[in-house]
Amino acid sequence: MDAQAHRFLDGFTLAGRKKLLACLIVQEHPDKTFLFHEGDAADGIYLILRGEVEIVRAAGTEEKILDCTQAGDYLGEVAILDGFGRSTGARARGAISVAKIPRASFLEVLASEPGAVTLGLFRQVLTHLRKADNLIISEVIHKEKLSLVGEMAGSLMHDLRNPISGIRLSADLIHNASSAGKIPQWCEGIRLQCDRLVAMAAELMEFSKGESNLTLRETTTTELFDQFKKLNDDYLHQTGIDIRFEIEPADIKIDSMRLLRVVQNLVSNAVEALQGKRHGKIEIRASVTNSVFHLAVQDNGPGIPPTIQSRLFEPFVTHGKSGGTGLGMAIVRNIVTAHNGTISFEAPSQGGTTFFIKFPQ
Repeated sequence: MDAQAHRFLDGFTLAGRKKLLACLIVQEHPDKTFLFHEGDAADGIYLILRGEVEIVRAAGTEEKILDCTQAGDYLGEVAILDGFGRSTGARARGAISVAKIPRASFLEVLASEPGAVTLGLFRQVLTHLRKADNLIISEVIHKEKLSLVGEMAGSLMHDLRNPISGIRLSADLIHNASSAGKIPQWCEGIRLQCDRLVAMAAELMEFSKGESNLTLRETTTTELFDQFKKLNDDYLHQTGIDIRFEIEPADIKIDSMRLLRVVQNLVSNAVEALQGKRHGKIEIRASVTNSVFHLAVQDNGPGIPPTIQSRLFEPFVTHGKSGGTGLGMAIVRNIVTAHNGTISFEAPSQGGTTFFIKFPQ
């Protein structure tokens, strides 16, 4: 975009536009570059000519991306007008091109413009402030929801601990009393499911606090997916979906229970997406290459709607589930990130979805 065509200049008189264009400083910035940080002194207004800029704000020890502005947008005008520091940071998402109007030059031009120009500018500022208010309100609601989730998970942990301990003890007693036939296998299944329930409740509580306490142990890809099949054998059989495993034997070091949760969530989502579809297929692939554990879960379902793709891993984002909480994929990303891993997906317009996960070993 040419700076002369930027909409920020539309409300100024011809003389004012010429003065602003004369003082513009065009800048090129690579990915992840900060135009300014939260708390910085206001040095100018930034007109975005090319690319995208993330609006970020500190959230405790982490940061929160509040919004993403694109070419044709502008930012930084509020701090220029009120004289206080930046209330948020602005960071390049990919390579960007911006035109900066220095603060002193802008205020000098604004002082010489008619009152109607100033009034028009303040209307634009109010529109931006209302948008910011809505973002902040959404963030407060989001935090309150997570707080409620944490309280619920804590209550679940407290209420489940005793009955699950009793079920697990009963399985041990049955196993000790008789080892005939499939009794040992069934008892082991009961113990695994009990451990799984406790781990899920603990995981939910940790997620609500922004934590993830891993227990890394050495295992193999074969052992991991054998355990997944044991835990989900009946469920997988009842789906009627063709589920295939391509597992290359390899040594890995992970939190097995957490990773089983990741696979379970991805497979469950795929199963729900394939409901009512003939010849539904799910393929799970795992291998280790160059000290990286690769995991992929692929289905031939309808895919992920474009409207939620950019927010898929955010809490409380769900689609097409009558009982969905919108926490599943957020927890998946949390577990992957805790392993220093990455997760991405492909959802072509013709249908089907593939999730790709990489864990450094």
